[in-house]
Amino acid sequence: MGRAGGAGRAGPVTVHNGAGIVVVGDGNRIGVPERSPVRSAYWEHVRRIVPTELVDREGELTELAAFCGRTDPGPAYTWWRAEAWAGKTALLSWFALDPPPGTRIVPFFVTARLGAQNDVAAYVDVVLEQLAELAGEGLPALLTAATREAHLLRLYASAAAACAARGERLVLLVDGLDEDRGVTTGPDARSIAALLPYDLPVIVSGRLNPPLPVDVPDDHPLRDPEAVRILAPSPRARAIRVEAERELKCLLEAGGLPYELLGLLTAAGGGLTADDLAELTGGVPYRVKDVLRTGLARTFASRGDAYLLAHEQLAVQAREMLGERELARWRGMVGAWAEDWRERGWPEESPAYLLQGYVPMLRAAGEVDRLVDSALDAVRHERLLIRTGADTAALAEVRAAESAHVAGGDRADLVTVALRLAFHRGELERRSAGVPPVLAAGWAAVGETDRAVGLARSMGGAHTVTALCAVAARLLDHGERERAVGLVEDAEVATRALRSGPAYDEAARTTAQLWSEIGAYDRASGLVRRIGSARPEVLRAMVRAWCAAGEYDRALALAEGDPDLSTRATATADVVEALIRG
Repeated sequence: MGRAGGAGRAGPVTVHNGAGIVVVGDGNRIGVPERSPVRSAYWEHVRRIVPTELVDREGELTELAAFCGRTDPGPAYTWWRAEAWAGKTALLSWFALDPPPGTRIVPFFVTARLGAQNDVAAYVDVVLEQLAELAGEGLPALLTAATREAHLLRLYASAAAACAARGERLVLLVDGLDEDRGVTTGPDARSIAALLPYDLPVIVSGRLNPPLPVDVPDDHPLRDPEAVRILAPSPRARAIRVEAERELKCLLEAGGLPYELLGLLTAAGGGLTADDLAELTGGVPYRVKDVLRTGLARTFASRGDAYLLAHEQLAVQAREMLGERELARWRGMVGAWAEDWRERGWPEESPAYLLQGYVPMLRAAGEVDRLVDSALDAVRHERLLIRTGADTAALAEVRAAESAHVAGGDRADLVTVALRLAFHRGELERRSAGVPPVLAAGWAAVGETDRAVGLARSMGGAHTVTALCAVAARLLDHGERERAVGLVEDAEVATRALRSGPAYDEAARTTAQLWSEIGAYDRASGLVRRIGSARPEVLRAMVRAWCAAGEYDRALALAEGDPDLSTRATATADVVEALIRG
């Protein structure tokens, strides 16, 4: 095999590392696919951790909103600090899902309870994806540990500029800096804090201790004492803490089913249902539910049908008390359970955890071989497609496996496994591109909105725009205006990422039509003006539609603003004719 940047040959395989191209057999070329706009699914994670109610935090919410709307040259950061159980995550997750108008939040919650979410690698992956979406870009090809951070720093500025062009302000929100595992994993480890930008408004939270990591530069905004805000503890959270810690100690001493449930949920990172736990422990489902819901109500919490430790600090304490050897034993039990379902061929009743929560556990535990096996399991990914309606999650698994495999060092199977993962990723991407956009609208029509949106976001390019607009139209018909607006905003981001050409023209026409129906005429106009050869036809159709809606002034402004004399004349004539008839 040739060195990086050159070409080499080993039998029928030629690798051009510099271009990211592999030639197999008689010239069959396999390369890095063209980058397509990404769609972040991280908001689903935020919705899982937000409390059902936020009590007595009106003052803090008002202060956070004021920070997001600031234009004066004050501190670019606001750092909310408090001890554990003060309610920091509850406050910031609530605010992230309901920011003030004109604010675009990019969140990251440092937590290990629901998967690998507590180190700099997870931060870069999650935030990079969100920033790329806001900037209307695809994720850079062939991301490595050496290039991810540079792309992140570039996208901070690109995403902020894209938001500003839409009249929005980008605000980064990071909760739980003190839970950053990377801070304590060695002298060469990088902290999340050190990667936070200098020139963006940032909301962070953490405990009063530990202090900032040593890799945070002396001139970093986090070191400005004026940025610190002390969060008063929530009395409700304090009372829950006392009872929860007492319950945790009782669990560790009790043995039997309660101890087994604690071990499994701690090792798995949450997400197991009562039926899952009953299958794993051999217990009776009713008894499992009784232990989780009544006997230990402070230790465990539920997200839908799934259970997890009720607080990040409880999860930390549980991991410390159990120890790595005991946690590995419970992870092994979950792995054997997954293998059993794999041998069954992943039937319809396959546990949701094994389809969506198992891989994050493997990634967090560093179990690379099992991670790769799961990422290459095409049958499992077929079931995941049926369950979610899209290949988005499967593609994320393959990318995670690729990163972990390459980071694992010089192994004998390094190239072979990397090629298998690349082939499988390519198949998933081609399959996503071939799904008709009308299918997403069909799911929305029967009330499966989440599945429709997931399918739309997995398609890529102009297909994503068409599908998102189709789902948004259905939501408008059913009076769900707020969610429809959010989808059209996503469609506009995907449209602008196409930049120019027939695909952009068609996507812009579709998105502009939806903006017009919503009443956002300026946003529709901005899209139409960038259309190429199809602009005269689209612009005149838009002018006539606006006139029909009684928006004569807007229609005339759109017509008179066109740079082409002929188009300007005919579109203006359309407005005049409409006025005469009206």
